[in-house]
Amino acid sequence: MARLRASRLLLVLSLAYQTNAQAWNYEGCYTDSVQARSLSVGMGVAGGMTNDKCQAACMAAGFTLAGTEYSGECFCDNQLRNAGAPAPDGEAQCNMFCSGAPTEICGGPNRLTLYKYYDGEVPTSSVVTSATASSTASASDVSSDVSTQMSSTEVSASASSSAVSSSATPVATGLPDGFEYKGCFVDGPGYRILNNQQPDDGSMTIASCTNRCADAGYEIAAMEYSYQCFCDNTVRMGGSLADSESECSTKCSGNQDETCGGPNRMSIYSSQTPLKVVQQPSPVLNVGDWEYQGCIVDQGANRVFPWQLVNQTGNSPEWCLGQCQAFGYMAAGMEYGEECYCGDIDGIESTGSTTAPESDCNTACPAEPEAICGSGNRLSWYKWMGDPLYVWDYPQGNAAGRYEFLVGGPIIPLIAQPAVNGKISLLEKHGTGEPNTTGAYEFDPSIGGDIFHAFRELNGIKTDIFCAAGLTLPDRAGRQVNIGGWSADSLFGVRIYWPDGSAGVNGTNDWQEDVNTIKLQRGRWYPTGMVMANGSMLIVGGEDGSNGAPVPNMEVLPTVGPVYEAQYLRDTDPYNLYPFLVVLPSGGIFIQYYNEARILDEVTLDTIKILPNVPASVNDPTGGRTYPLEGTQVLLPQYYPYTAPLEVLLCGGSSIQPAWGLDNCVSIEPDAAEPEWTIERMPSRRTMSCMATLPDGTYLILNGAELGVAGFGLATQSNMNAVLYDSTKPRHQRMSVMANTTIPRMYHSEAVLMDDGRVLISGSDPQDQIHPQEHRLEHFLPPYLLSGAAQPTFELIQNDWVWEESYAFTLTSSSGGAIRVSLLGSESSTHGSSMGARILFPQVSCAGTACTVTAPTGPYVAPVGWYRMFVLDGPTPSHATWVRIGGDPAGLGNWPDAPAFQPLPGIGPVNVPAEEEEESAPSNSSLPRRFRG
Repeated sequence: MARLRASRLLLVLSLAYQTNAQAWNYEGCYTDSVQARSLSVGMGVAGGMTNDKCQAACMAAGFTLAGTEYSGECFCDNQLRNAGAPAPDGEAQCNMFCSGAPTEICGGPNRLTLYKYYDGEVPTSSVVTSATASSTASASDVSSDVSTQMSSTEVSASASSSAVSSSATPVATGLPDGFEYKGCFVDGPGYRILNNQQPDDGSMTIASCTNRCADAGYEIAAMEYSYQCFCDNTVRMGGSLADSESECSTKCSGNQDETCGGPNRMSIYSSQTPLKVVQQPSPVLNVGDWEYQGCIVDQGANRVFPWQLVNQTGNSPEWCLGQCQAFGYMAAGMEYGEECYCGDIDGIESTGSTTAPESDCNTACPAEPEAICGSGNRLSWYKWMGDPLYVWDYPQGNAAGRYEFLVGGPIIPLIAQPAVNGKISLLEKHGTGEPNTTGAYEFDPSIGGDIFHAFRELNGIKTDIFCAAGLTLPDRAGRQVNIGGWSADSLFGVRIYWPDGSAGVNGTNDWQEDVNTIKLQRGRWYPTGMVMANGSMLIVGGEDGSNGAPVPNMEVLPTVGPVYEAQYLRDTDPYNLYPFLVVLPSGGIFIQYYNEARILDEVTLDTIKILPNVPASVNDPTGGRTYPLEGTQVLLPQYYPYTAPLEVLLCGGSSIQPAWGLDNCVSIEPDAAEPEWTIERMPSRRTMSCMATLPDGTYLILNGAELGVAGFGLATQSNMNAVLYDSTKPRHQRMSVMANTTIPRMYHSEAVLMDDGRVLISGSDPQDQIHPQEHRLEHFLPPYLLSGAAQPTFELIQNDWVWEESYAFTLTSSSGGAIRVSLLGSESSTHGSSMGARILFPQVSCAGTACTVTAPTGPYVAPVGWYRMFVLDGPTPSHATWVRIGGDPAGLGNWPDAPAFQPLPGIGPVNVPAEEEEESAPSNSSLPRRFRG
C-alpha cells in the first residue's frame, strides 16, 4: 500500500510540474520565508493563480525567475536572494494545487514552485521527468513490513574511480590530508545520503567545504548545487554513484573552475579507503528485553513519552533504551534521528497517539545508521518485555491511610520540630510572616482541633528565622536550637527554647536569643545543622543573606576554631543549600549537596572519599536534590546487630532544563567499598518533597509539586498524593500509592511524626496567586492506626541511656503480637530537610509483659541525642516515650553561658530529684499568650 501511494503521488507530481517548452523550465521546489523572500517582487494576476499566469506576469515585468507559492501567490526576480535554495526535503512541501488550475502545483507554505526563463536550450540536468519521479519512488520507498537490520557495505576507492572517467574527475588543491575525490553520488530526492548540512556558502570551493568538514571531525565531505556543503562519516541510504559524472556539473559558487555537485547530486571527497556506505535503515526488532512495537504519531506540544534526551551523534536503539531502562521507564522511542524519549505505555492512550505507516519512520540513527530512529513527529517505539522495572501497590480503603483536617493555625509554619514535652514547635518567618505574632507557637496535639487552646504563643525571638536550621540538643532538657536567618543580624542568630509543660498542660518558657553575645562566625541563610558524634554541632553552608554570595564553609557550635572552607560548596552554589548531613557508622560524616556527595573526616572535616555523582532525571544529570532543586533525605532502618551498611535514601528534587520534579528515589551505602547509587522510580514527579519516618520503619513521602523548583511562585501542579516507602520489600517494589489530600502543600511545607504515630502536615507559603497561603494543619493516619488494632502501652523507668546497656520496660497492654522496639532520632523539618532523623531497631526480648531493650551501639551507629522510643505490637506502634542516648559529652547543658540564656539545664542525668529539678528549671513569671482567632 505504501508503495502504491508513493507511485500515485509521483504520478500527480510528474503531471503537475509541466514546463513551458518554449521558454520556461521547472527548477524545483525552493525554500522561501515571509521575513526573507527568495524572490523579491510580488506580482498580482487576474483570476485564480496558475504557473502560466505567474510566468507571463514576470516576463512582462522583465524578470527571468517566476515562482508560485501557497496556491495563489506569485513572485518574480532575476536572481535568488536570502539563501533561497532547493528545499532540503525535496518536493515534499510543494504540495498545494494552484487556485486557478487544480491539476498544477503552486508551491506550499514557505515553498516556491520555481521556474526559470531560458533564451536558448533548456538544461536537461534540471528537468524533472516522469522517469526521474519513478526513480525517486524506488529510492525512497520503505516497505510497510518490518525487516531485520541490513549490514553495511564498503565501497572501495578503486570501485569509485572505475565508475568515473578519469578525464572528468575534478582537480582541486588545498584539501585536508588524505581527502580525495570519490565520485558523483545520487542524493535523494526525499532523503539525504550525508546528514550534517553546513550553512550555505556563496563563496564555497572544494577546499573550503572539505576543510570545514575535516575541522569538525568528519571524514567525508560533499558539495551540492554550487553552495551546499555536507559532512558525515558514513554515506547513508545505500548511496550510489550517478549514471554519469556529468550529472555533477554545477560550478562552485566560489570558484567557477571547480564543480560542486548538481541538483540532487553530491561531489563526494573523503579520507576513507574504502568509503563506508550503509544501506537504507530499518527498525531493530529486539534490544535485550525491549521489543519494537511500531511507528506512532507524536505531537511536540503533548509528547507521548515526556522525558526527552537529545544525542546528536550517539543516539541509537541500544543507547536510548538503555537510558530509559536505567531510570525505570518501560516504554521508549526515538524521533528525528537524534531524539530519545522515555515514559510509560499509558502515554500512548492519554495523548491520543495513533499508529503511523512504517514508512513514516524513516530517519537513520546517528550512531547506528542502518537502524531507524523515528522521523519528524514520528516515534519508533519500544516496549519493555522483561521482568517489570518497577511494581507499585495501590492499597484501598484504610490500607491507603487517610488525610484529615486537624485544626486551623495562627501562622504558616516554616519549621516544624517535635519536642521532648510531646508538643511541636512551629516557627514562621518572623518579621515577614503574619502581622501581630511573635513568629513562634507550640502546638499541643493532645488538644487537637480546639484552635483557641491548642496553640501557645512564645516570645523571645528577636531576629528573623526565615530559612534557618533546627536541632534538638543532647542536653538533659532536650532544648531546641534554631540557627541562621535571612538578613543582617538574623544571619548570625542562635536561638534556644527549653520545652516545658506536658500534654494538655501549658508550659511557660519562651525562646532565648541575644545576637550580641552568642552568634555564628559567618552569617548563614539556608544552612544545615547536625549533632556530631562528640555532641557538638556542625553548621554547614548557606548564603550571605537573601540571594547573597555563597558561604562555602562550615563551623562548630559551641564555637571552636575558625571556619573550614570547602571549595566544593563554592563550586556548586546556588544549588547546594540545606545540604544533607549524616553521622556514619564508620565515623565519617556524609554530606550530600546539589548532585554530589562525599565523606568527611569528623575531626579535620577534610574529604575522605568522593562518592559518585547523584543521579537526577533521565535527561538531565545536572538536576539535584538540595535547595532550590529540593528533594528530601532519610536514613533507612538500622537493625541489631547493626552490621549491615547504613543506607541513605534521597527522594524527589528537580531537573534544571526543563525544571521538572524528579520521579525517582536514589539510595547508596556510603561506607561500602565501592558505593553506587540505585535508582527507583516513584509513581509521580515531586519537587519540594517531604518525608516522615514512621515507627514501623516505613516512610511517608508527601507534599510538593510536579513542576518547578523551590521558591516563591516557582512551582506548579501540586502533588496531592502520598506515597509509602517500605524498605523491607524487594527493591523496585517498595512504593505504595496512598491517599490523596485536598490541600496543596507547596513551598515552605513540613511533615513530622507526632508522638502518637500520626503525621502532622503543615505550611505552604508559595505566594503565587494560585495556591492558598495555608494556615490549616492536617494529620495523616497511616494504615497502622486504621486497622482497628489497639495501640500497645508500656512503662519505662529509665529514659537516660548508655550505649549497649539494657533497660527494662513493662507492657501494660498488648494484643500478644510480636514485640519490637524502634528508636527515632529527634527531627526538625524544613525545606524538605529532616535534620536529625534516623531510625534503629534495637535488640529486645520479652517474658510475658516484662521486656528488656538494649541500647544501640554508639557514638556512630546511634549518635548522641534524644530519640523517641516506640513499642510495636505486630505492625501497631505505641505512643512514644523520649529517651536520651549517649549523654551530653560536649557539655551543652552549660552552654551558652550568657545572661540571656539563663538559667541553664546543666549537665548530668535526665532524671533528677524534685528539689534539684526546681533549682535547675528556669522561671518565667509572664503569663502565656494564646491565639484568640
